[in-house]
Amino acid sequence: MKLKTLAVITLVVLGCSFASAQGPGTFTFFDAAGTQPTCGFIVITYNSGGVVSGYDDETACGIALNAPIVGFVATTPALGLPAHGKGAVVGDAIYDASANAYTGLQWTLWLSAKASKRKHGFFSGPYGWIGVAGSYTGFYFGDNYGYLAAGPPEKGKVAGHGTTAGPLPKKLRK
Repeated sequence: MKLKTLAVITLVVLGCSFASAQGPGTFTFFDAAGTQPTCGFIVITYNSGGVVSGYDDETACGIALNAPIVGFVATTPALGLPAHGKGAVVGDAIYDASANAYTGLQWTLWLSAKASKRKHGFFSGPYGWIGVAGSYTGFYFGDNYGYLAAGPPEKGKVAGHGTTAGPLPKKLRK
């Protein structure tokens, strides 16, 4: 009986820890003022070995393809950046999804391990994400940051606010 009870407890504990490590999270990006959500959202899963994967759903932004996301659990130090701490650093193929072709551009994000604190519609505390962009030539061309809310954007609350990565550089726009 004791062995059977121990086996059940072990399975429950392992099952719970596996579920929490594998469970997807859906997050919406807000601007630095915490007032405007972006038109898209991300769905990520923390996998074994510290790998993070998922996709960036930008269909509400007029992008027909989801952008794959992959990266690692990471802690970024406070070196003057507006967003930092425990979370994940991921590559987001949003530029390729936007152009429906290989662009040679990379959008890299640090995402907080937790959604930003929000009370009565207002955010407080540290920012929940920061992104930087660059090209295959090593040219860095911008950054963006803000708050990270749990769940997809609320319907009707995203009009006119584009993706976190911003528009494609002019030479790549159709």
